[in-house]
Amino acid sequence: MWGLFPVYFKAIQGSSSEVLAYRVVFASIFVLIFIKFSSKMTSLKKILLNKEIFKTLSLAGFFVTLNWGIYIYAVTNGQILAASIGQLINPLFFMLLGAIFLKEKLSKPTKFAIFLVFVAIMIQVVANRALPFVSLALPAAFAIYGLIKKKVHAPALEGLFVETLAMVPLFLAYIFYIEFKGVGNFSFDLNGILLIGAGLATLLPLITFSFATNELNLTTIGFLQYITPTLTIIFGIFVYGEEINLVRLVSFAIIWIAVIITTIDSIKGKK
Repeated sequence: MWGLFPVYFKAIQGSSSEVLAYRVVFASIFVLIFIKFSSKMTSLKKILLNKEIFKTLSLAGFFVTLNWGIYIYAVTNGQILAASIGQLINPLFFMLLGAIFLKEKLSKPTKFAIFLVFVAIMIQVVANRALPFVSLALPAAFAIYGLIKKKVHAPALEGLFVETLAMVPLFLAYIFYIEFKGVGNFSFDLNGILLIGAGLATLLPLITFSFATNELNLTTIGFLQYITPTLTIIFGIFVYGEEINLVRLVSFAIIWIAVIITTIDSIKGKK
């Protein structure tokens, strides 16, 4: 489902900030509905009444919202391929932060893979004379989000509700502001449905992923996480016509080598 996000967000008329606002607000609403019908309100109340957990999840909410915002910006501004690079190297960012902050040990192949990613990024920096902001900020925001989430054990739905709830007042105020100024794009038509549906589109992949973790082994899930960036690359090149120049091609090749190295190393580590 995540792999289809470029198509979904491209179909919405509105700025990236407006789409993000609707995504956050309605993700919070839809997840509360799911919690209610899943009989998890008691669990949610315990989390809301725990100040430390609430603060930690609120901070996590800021970084996951940042991740969503960068992704929507990339899709709506012709940087789908840059976003796909970020998605590809996301697991390596998790490993790197785990090593730095949680003192998790990295295998030699993983260290080499991280070095290869650094080389791929530097090739883009030298060629373009600028940091690939989307490709770095997207996985960095999500890796920090994951690092914060490691500090608190909260069920997926209840945790997501608190994370989005913390950001709702800001984005709800923004929605009212742009509608009052007459520059909003919500109306009772297909575009309005898509804006509201952005919240549901956020929730459904999370639920299906939760079911998948119970039914599939970790190796299979590890392979599945690369479906999203692969689909993103396909949509970026063949559907939306983004340029794949030599520099980007070389970067992709090096990053895929890094991905293959870490995947093989992970499989060997589980045997």
